[in-house]
Amino acid sequence: MTTKTIPAQTVKTCDCCEVIMNRENSRQDGGMILKADDLDMHGHAVASATRKLDLCDSCLHDMEKGIGAVLRSKAEQRKANEGATK
Repeated sequence: MTTKTIPAQTVKTCDCCEVIMNRENSRQDGGMILKADDLDMHGHAVASATRKLDLCDSCLHDMEKGIGAVLRSKAEQRKANEGATK
């Protein structure tokens, strides 16, 4: 995430396409938080690996479509696997 602080103004940049976010391309004030833990070699959580992304409207829409496609694909795979085991 790139944030420049200018006196009395904070300028945000989309973490995906790197466009400067403003009232025209960031009306939804989009973002995404990917919450995870870093694990040590024994599988124990040792630190936060959480990522916080600032996204313009276009990239937010693309991310929503991509996540939806993955979820649908996984559901179809699960149904196919259940049918194969019966």
